[in-house]
Amino acid sequence: MERTIASILPAQAVIDDGDMRLFRALPQEQRIAVGPFVFIDHYRHRSQRGIGDRPHPHAGIEVVSYLLQGGVEHRDSMGFRDRLGPGDAQFIHAGRGMLHAEQPAGGRHGLQLWLSLPPEQKMDEPAYASIKAADIPCVEGEGSRLHVVAGDVNGAHGPMALSGGAVFARLQLEAGAQVALQVDARPELSLYVLQGQIDVGGIALITGELGLLSGGTRVRIAAQGSEAVEVALLGGLPVQGEVLFSGPFVMDTPERIAQARRDFAAGRMGRLEGVPF
Repeated sequence: MERTIASILPAQAVIDDGDMRLFRALPQEQRIAVGPFVFIDHYRHRSQRGIGDRPHPHAGIEVVSYLLQGGVEHRDSMGFRDRLGPGDAQFIHAGRGMLHAEQPAGGRHGLQLWLSLPPEQKMDEPAYASIKAADIPCVEGEGSRLHVVAGDVNGAHGPMALSGGAVFARLQLEAGAQVALQVDARPELSLYVLQGQIDVGGIALITGELGLLSGGTRVRIAAQGSEAVEVALLGGLPVQGEVLFSGPFVMDTPERIAQARRDFAAGRMGRLEGVPF
């Protein structure tokens, strides 16, 4: 059965100040989650000003950073330091809470994604991992390159072990190219257009639009127009539990939100460069 576009959500501009452009595809009033993904930020900036370049906490989620261009230095309250470049990916299993910061090395273009952890994992001990571009499977076709970061697409298995049966892949298409992706029938899936315009079953998606897909085991994507296309495939099994946002914390009960605030203020999530003061 072929997946088609069920609905389209344009990403909302959060920052557009001449240096940084940041568009948010999730959450929106019409849709909070696609699978376990509850936050999709697509950003681009030219300066060393970053997103999250100062120490800040997270709890109740997994945080995925994927770089399309540029570089960044990661540091966190668990003692990890790391450097990422184009095509590299990292994830933080924040669990009960931790602090991190990301300092860009000049301009940067990428995605930051949050996945709501299942209720039974909300209070896990935090953990960190990164995967270099060379270790991410790449399936090449005629005018296409598919980088499978997490989950199973076109017979490739992504190395990032995310919760909720998460699927995350990056598709690059040359102008005029098309591809048919084989996917599992169970996940909720979506396509976010990073660059260019695509056609899926006669419905167009343009840069900055999130297309929610119907059910099925295959999705056909064709590049439209004269420019190359980049698309993110995102989704997974339906999100578990309530999804309650409080800044960088995403919990399933008000009591856990309150606990996360107390734990951060008391330094129980760790400290990083004087935070919390």
